[in-house]
Amino acid sequence: MKGARGSMILKIDLAKAYDRINWEFLQSTLVAANLPMDFINLIMGCVTTSSFQVLWNGICTDPFKPSRRIRQGCPLSPYLFTLCIERLNHCIKESVDNGLWNPIYLSHQGPALTHLFFADDLVLFAEADMKQGKAIIDCLDKFCAASGEEVSKDKSCVYFSRNTKDRAQRRISRLLGIKQTSNLGNYLGVPVVHGRVTKDTYKYILENLDKRLSGWKSRSLSLAGRVTLALSVLNALPNYVMQTAVLPCHICDVIDKKIRSFVWGAEEGRTKAHLVTWETVCKPKEEGGLGLRSARALNLAYIMKLCWNFINNNSALWIRVLQGKYINANIDGTVSMRHQRVSRLWKGMLEAFPIVKQGTTWDIRDGESVKFWLDCWVADGVVLKDYANDQDPSVDWNVSVADMADDAGEWKWPNFESLLPHSTVMLIAGTDPPSRDAGEDLTTWGMEADGKFRIKSAYTVAAEWLRKDDNEAAPIQASPKWKQIWKWEGPHRIRYFLWLAFHGRLMTNCERKRRKLCQQDTCDTCRTDPESTEHVLRHCAYATQVWHELGVSDNNLTIGLNLADWMAEHLKNAQAGLLFGVGAWYLWKRRNEWVFDSKQQDPSTLAQRIRSWTNTVRNAQENNGKVHTTQRAKTSTEIAWNPPPPDWIALNTDGSVKQPDSLAAAGGLLRDNSGRCRGAFASNLGACTITRAELMGALQGLKLAWQLGYRKVQMRTDSKTVVSILTSHMMYEGRYHSLWTQLQQLLQQDWEIEISHTFREGNKSADYLANKGHSLSLGFHVIERDDPGLNFWLLYDSMGIAHSRLI
Repeated sequence: MKGARGSMILKIDLAKAYDRINWEFLQSTLVAANLPMDFINLIMGCVTTSSFQVLWNGICTDPFKPSRRIRQGCPLSPYLFTLCIERLNHCIKESVDNGLWNPIYLSHQGPALTHLFFADDLVLFAEADMKQGKAIIDCLDKFCAASGEEVSKDKSCVYFSRNTKDRAQRRISRLLGIKQTSNLGNYLGVPVVHGRVTKDTYKYILENLDKRLSGWKSRSLSLAGRVTLALSVLNALPNYVMQTAVLPCHICDVIDKKIRSFVWGAEEGRTKAHLVTWETVCKPKEEGGLGLRSARALNLAYIMKLCWNFINNNSALWIRVLQGKYINANIDGTVSMRHQRVSRLWKGMLEAFPIVKQGTTWDIRDGESVKFWLDCWVADGVVLKDYANDQDPSVDWNVSVADMADDAGEWKWPNFESLLPHSTVMLIAGTDPPSRDAGEDLTTWGMEADGKFRIKSAYTVAAEWLRKDDNEAAPIQASPKWKQIWKWEGPHRIRYFLWLAFHGRLMTNCERKRRKLCQQDTCDTCRTDPESTEHVLRHCAYATQVWHELGVSDNNLTIGLNLADWMAEHLKNAQAGLLFGVGAWYLWKRRNEWVFDSKQQDPSTLAQRIRSWTNTVRNAQENNGKVHTTQRAKTSTEIAWNPPPPDWIALNTDGSVKQPDSLAAAGGLLRDNSGRCRGAFASNLGACTITRAELMGALQGLKLAWQLGYRKVQMRTDSKTVVSILTSHMMYEGRYHSLWTQLQQLLQQDWEIEISHTFREGNKSADYLANKGHSLSLGFHVIERDDPGLNFWLLYDSMGIAHSRLI
C-alpha cells in the first residue's frame, strides 16, 4: 500500500463458532430474513430438540438440554451460520455508512474493501489508526454480545501495511488485544502472498504429496493401480491451489516428477525405467495417453478460467478489484492493461488472455457488438479478414455483423461474397443472421458444443499451447485403435499391458539394449531374431504356435498391419477379443518366467492356461452382472410412417451434413391423414453442424405449416437432440440460442403442436428432401408435388411399408 495513511488487515478467529451460536439470535435472524414462520419453527425444532448426557465414572448423568449451538456435520448448519454471520456484515456496513469505519482501496477506481467472510473465516480491512481500531472493536463486541460468539484473540492476528509507523502499529495492536504479524499465513487453505513468490511459498504441496506417497508401496501395486491412484489422488492434490495461484515452474516440474516416478514404480533409493514419455502419458486415452495431467498445463487451464470469468463476469468483487488496479481507461474511450509492477496472478492472467482469446468465439444475437471482419464468430474459429481479398480499398473492415444483414434477417451477400473463398462463404451461410430480438451478443467457449467454459477442454488448449512453446513434436492424433484398449472388457491391469504393447514399450531385449542395460537383443526363446515387442507377441515361432492353438490367425486385412493396428483388429470382437488380450498377456508372462525363472511350457499347455483363465474372467463378469453391453437383448420392431389423426397435419423434417466440408441441408414435408403431400421444401444451409441442420429443418417446416394455414400439426424428427431442445421447459443458452428463440416464438402462436421423435425408417421422405437440398442453390426452396423422387417416397410411405429395427 502507498500513501500517507497506513492500512491494516485483521484475520479473526471465532472460538468454537458453531457451538456458541445463541438460539434466540438464530431465531431472530431467521425472522429478519423474512422466512415463513412455519419454516422457522421447523428449523428451530430441528436445532433445539437436542439433548446431552455425560459419561461420568462409567455412569451416564441425567440428560440436559443446551441453550446454544448448531451441530457441525448437519447439512443445514452451514446455511444457518451464514445467515447469522450476515448480521455482522450489516453491522459493518452500518458503521461504514455512519463514517466510523473507513474502508481501504487498492486503487483510485477500485471498490471499497471492508471485509471478506467465508463461514467463520473472517478478514477485516480498515485504515490503520486508533479510531478505526475502536470502530472494529465496537462492531465485533456488538455482534458477539448478540450472537454469543467470542473472538479468540490468541489465534487472531493483525497485519499492517509498510507505510504504517511502528508506534501506531504497537498502539493499535494493544487496543485490539490481537498480536501483530508479518505473515497472515493461509486463508481458505491458500497462502496469502505478501511479497515475492519463492519455492518455499508452495513447498507444502510437495510435502502433502510426499505424505501420500510414503503410505503407498508402489512395488505392491500394478501399473493400473498406480495410475488409478495418481489420477484420483495425486493429480487432484494441487488443484485447489492452482485455481487462484500461478505456481512456480519448479514446483510444477517437481509435482510431475513425483507423480511420474510413482507411476513407473520408483521408491526411495530405487529408480525404475520410464517406459513411455511423460508427454505421451499426459495425453488423453483416445490419443494414446493415460489421461494424467501435466501440472504446468493444468495450472494454466485454471488461470484461463480466471481470465474467462474476468471477461464475462464484471460484477464479482475480485474482478472489480483487478479492473480498478490494472485496467486503464484512456481519453479516446479505449482501455489498456498494465504490464509493469503487477501481481504474480495478474502477470499469469496476462499470459493466459491470448490463449483464451484463441478458444473464444462470439454467439451472434443482435450482431451489434461483433466486428464482421475482425472478430471470431464463424464456425471453426475463422476470422474473416484472414481469408478476405484485402486489396479492395473500399472495404470497411470495422463494420459490425449487424450491418451485414438486412431488416428481414437475411445476409447482404453482395457486400462480402466476392471477397471471400467459397468454403468461407459456406460457413457464413451456415450461421444464423443477427436478429434485433435475440438480445446482446455473447462470448462463448468454442471448444465446447454448448459454449460453456470447462477445465477439460481448457487443459487440452493449454497443453497444446505449451507444446508449441517448447517446440515439441506434433501430438499423436486420436485413433480408434486406442479406444479398443479401454473398451476391452478384461482385467484392468491387462489393459495397461496392452497399452504398453501398443506403444512397443515392453522391456524386451531390444528395449534393454537401447537403454544400454544389456549387450545382446536376441530372443531368448527362438534365439534367432531380435526380441522386440512385436516379435514376442506376434512373430516368434513360439507365439505363432500359441496363436494357432487358440485359433487366432491373420487374414488379408491383418497380415500387413503394424503391431498396434494388428492387436486393435483382434480386440474388436467382444468374445474373441477377450481371449486375444489374455493370450498376449500370457505370452509376455511366459517370456518373463523363462528369462528370470527358467520355467518353460510347450505352446499347447500355455494355450490351455489361456483358455482356462479367459473362462474364469468371463464367469466372474457374468456373476457380477457385468455381461458385455453389446449382448444386451434388443427387440425387433417394425417402423413405418404413420398418418396423423383426421384434421391434423404430419410434419416430417430432417437434416443432412456431408463431410469433409460439413456442407449441410435440410428438408421436410406436410401430409394429411390420407398421406397426400400438402407442402414440401428443401434448403441448402451452407456449412454447419448436424444439430443446426435439424433445427433449421424444424424451423422452416413450422414456418411453412403456419403460412399454409394449418393449425393442428404433429411435428416428427429423427433427432432426439431437437426434440429435447424444443420440449424442455428450461431456457436454452447454447450456441443455437437464436434458432431456439425463433422456434419458441413460432410454437407460442395460436395453434396446436405436438413434437415427437421418430426413427429414420419412418422419416424416409424427409430424408430424401434433406439430401436433395445439397444439389440446390443456397437458401430455402419449395419442392413441387410432381418431383419424381418425392412421389416415389410418398407412395412408399402411403403403402405402409415397414422396416425392422432393433430397439
